[in-house]
Amino acid sequence: MKKTILSLLSICVLFTLSNNIYAQKKEAPAKKGPPDKLLAGKIFTIELVGQGKKAGDPEADEISFKGGVFTSNLMKKENEFKPGPYTVEADSSAEAGKTLSFESEMKNPSDEVLAWKGTITKDDIEGTATWTNKKGKTKKEYTFTGSKKDPKAAKKKKED
Repeated sequence: MKKTILSLLSICVLFTLSNNIYAQKKEAPAKKGPPDKLLAGKIFTIELVGQGKKAGDPEADEISFKGGVFTSNLMKKENEFKPGPYTVEADSSAEAGKTLSFESEMKNPSDEVLAWKGTITKDDIEGTATWTNKKGKTKKEYTFTGSKKDPKAAKKKKED
């Protein structure tokens, strides 16, 4: 009787382990960063400029800081980079007044990373974005400049 119970128990354990081994891994949604009051809800229109030999033409993009995540509409649409958490720091000692520095990393389904670093002074933004493959080798580098999106101007444009 004990042997039968042990045999059944062993079969159950093996079955459970084999199911866990072959279970498909689900992709976790983008983790939200800590709530911030410096950039939350802000949207910027930028010009993204490739660097190096294969720079290409500048591309228009819209980046946003919402719900603790950073999004690049262009990179999300064209290269499947998922929105990622961001960090932000304020530097009130800067000459031009309050300057914000931010960093964010976005990943695509190929496990490539697009790392953003930038500074914001008043309504102006500038920075860099570095695209690396899953082995950490730089694939492409960008610089960007832009300004805060004016929601009133966008609304007025729609009405025209």
